[in-house]
Amino acid sequence: MPAITRRSTLALPMLALAGGARAQGAVNVPQGYPAEYREMAQAAQREGSLLIYSIMSAENWRPVIQGFNARYPGIRVETLDLPNARDTFERYLAERATNSRTGDLIATADPSGWMDFHERGELLDYVSPEASAWPAWGKPLPGLYTISADPLILIWNNTLVPEARRPHGFEQFVELAKSNGSRWRNKLTSYGAHFSTFGYNGNYAFIRKTGDKGWEWFAELARLQPRFERSGGPMTEKVTSGEYAAAWFVSAITFWPRLNDPARARLLGWSFIPEAQPMMMRGVGIPKGARNINAAKLMLDYIASAEGQRAFGLGGLTPARPDVKPGEGIRHTYSSIVETIGGDANISLVDYDRAFARDYDSFMARWKQTFGIR
Repeated sequence: MPAITRRSTLALPMLALAGGARAQGAVNVPQGYPAEYREMAQAAQREGSLLIYSIMSAENWRPVIQGFNARYPGIRVETLDLPNARDTFERYLAERATNSRTGDLIATADPSGWMDFHERGELLDYVSPEASAWPAWGKPLPGLYTISADPLILIWNNTLVPEARRPHGFEQFVELAKSNGSRWRNKLTSYGAHFSTFGYNGNYAFIRKTGDKGWEWFAELARLQPRFERSGGPMTEKVTSGEYAAAWFVSAITFWPRLNDPARARLLGWSFIPEAQPMMMRGVGIPKGARNINAAKLMLDYIASAEGQRAFGLGGLTPARPDVKPGEGIRHTYSSIVETIGGDANISLVDYDRAFARDYDSFMARWKQTFGIR
């Protein structure tokens, strides 16, 4: 299997079978699916490949693609991990405009982007056989389904934070940072709201629920001159090395898989944010310009299934389907997080609300002023 890169092809060895006979052979249709699904699955195997545009790493996708290939072994799956949530749409639209090969499936955490994409008429209105298992918030637009609802969390280096001082919420995190004073100057990090829609959405969701108190906390952190990053991977690596002491609003899907390393698990600590837990809703949908549309439908259905949700959980995401529970390698689900932090009232969803786009300029002006960003 290839090394992890931003562009990865993940498939099982049985794809090497000669002549494509396996691709057009018998297909095991999931129980309860309509009879015509077998014909669609056979058409997908004749297509033979699937290209996915997302902002998730190959580690996140690996268990999903392995499970998908076990069910549909004749389909070669390639994922392109793009640096920014909005890049998934922009790349597709640019390629679509020139009739170039483009993504067959888009998976990204950008509700405003999805709403724009839908309004442009580019989102295929596909009704999955799994749709009835999902609540209304899990299928927010026609043809759009929720991959996961992933938390942004607090993390720290345990060697720099005594056990008795480890925070259990944002207020305690701010007090910890203040108590370290100049020792932690330039040693805090987070997503820069000015760098990406992902960073903006997490910050806005938190402030939308915490209001003036949230801005006060931001101002306290700003006094320590934090350094901002564009993605969760560098944050986690630099907290591990001690370059940063701690971080806030770290994407759990980049952090939790690293705890599978026992040495790193001893070194790193983390907490939810019960005052206003930001949750990033990741959507998956089929663009109308997809070349391999049948293969895309199979993958969307697999992702929306209980098996596919568990697979994403093994890959570090937070399953959103209500009947999927933690355990057997799955750290948390949306339902278990709600229970842990004391109920839905403490969740701050990055959801399909036009306020995220409407308030962008005013929010960013205040955020930049607070953190001294020009």
